[in-house]
Amino acid sequence: MSQVITFEDYRPTPRYDSLPWTAVRVEEGAASVGPWSLIDTVQFGTATYDADPANPAYRDITTEVASDTAALWYRLIFIDATGDVGLPTFPVQNVTGGRPIYATVDELANLLRVKVSDRHDALRRVLETAAAEIDAELGLAEPYGAPPSLVVEVSLERAVEHWRQMQSPFGIIGLMGDQATAYSARDSWDRHAHKLSPLKTAWGLA
Repeated sequence: MSQVITFEDYRPTPRYDSLPWTAVRVEEGAASVGPWSLIDTVQFGTATYDADPANPAYRDITTEVASDTAALWYRLIFIDATGDVGLPTFPVQNVTGGRPIYATVDELANLLRVKVSDRHDALRRVLETAAAEIDAELGLAEPYGAPPSLVVEVSLERAVEHWRQMQSPFGIIGLMGDQATAYSARDSWDRHAHKLSPLKTAWGLA
């Protein structure tokens, strides 16, 4: 069986060659690092193409062919009519019913200066992703019920990174076609892991 999943408030990479993005590929994986499988290509209607590709609109993407398996990971790759592709978005996990988060949506919205009422689901999604990374780093069997202040701080910092990358991928903006290679500076988890290290030491976590 398959299930329907919607990805809300994703903004394609701005382009300065006047060519709009015309579709998006949806990829699925068992882990946040892949391997990835292409499960769907969602075409945009001609009337919805960005009139100004340098200022692309936020988009909601729905696929009806996601695997009927809990907690898989997904990422999106925008493509144009010539077959060139943008850099993939940060992976997000499909967790039934959501999971505990370590900072509030209001706190994150204030940092990003966005309206909670307009972007609530997207704000919560990046907080959930940050919380999952923290749990993995600390080797937690169960999420914190009352997270330490350090966890709240790292959660907000990482969620901000996810939000900004969701709007525009990190690094050099590149297109990958048959003849071109794209290079991108990679965001790193290392500084967050270093900040969390006192908690790993305190509880003897590997």
